[in-house]
Amino acid sequence: MISLAPTPSNDPLEPGSDLIAHLAGSARPAIIHYSGQERTELSGRVAVNWATKTTHLIDSYGIATPDELFVDLPVTWRSVALMLGAAWCDLTCTAEPADATAILTDRPDAHMAHAAEIFVTHHQTVDAALVDVDDEVLSHADQALLPVPDLIGNAATQADHPLSVDVRRGGVVLDAQDQRLDTAIWWAIIEAWRRSQPVVLVEGADAAQRARIIDTERLD
Repeated sequence: MISLAPTPSNDPLEPGSDLIAHLAGSARPAIIHYSGQERTELSGRVAVNWATKTTHLIDSYGIATPDELFVDLPVTWRSVALMLGAAWCDLTCTAEPADATAILTDRPDAHMAHAAEIFVTHHQTVDAALVDVDDEVLSHADQALLPVPDLIGNAATQADHPLSVDVRRGGVVLDAQDQRLDTAIWWAIIEAWRRSQPVVLVEGADAAQRARIIDTERLD
């Protein structure tokens, strides 16, 4: 059962709390992505908007709980927003693409042999037999229709944070260079959000640049 009771800002949300409502009620940054000289920021409200549209996209192809989803994505702001939508659909994530009903990926060629519906993102051109996520997702409605599952409890893992994850006092820094989204990274993201903190994705930064980013975003 999802709890709608307000949570003090200095206390993390507990499993069973409505993380979607928590994010949607915040104008603070939820995702910040540094890639080269570019900085992209999504507030909690905007991240939820992307996620809502993603739930409609996935549902429009008949994918729903208890279907299994295989995720094969780079760590980018877009991947994180799409993954929030996929998690909202309450699909079971599988480690075996052959078992999946749907595959969310930027590497469609690696999965063409599987029978799953293939959702492709981070591509300029997509085969007409596949789902072009980046082209289709923005055409979907902003109004949420699906109930919110226990996103916190579902994401929780006992695995240690990978070396790419740096938990700071004011947020989480993720070394996104050549990283792929996995369960440990996803839990680090959810952990930041349940504490009302941003997730800062950093690509291609040296130590000095990374220190400046941490200072700029006031993460210490």
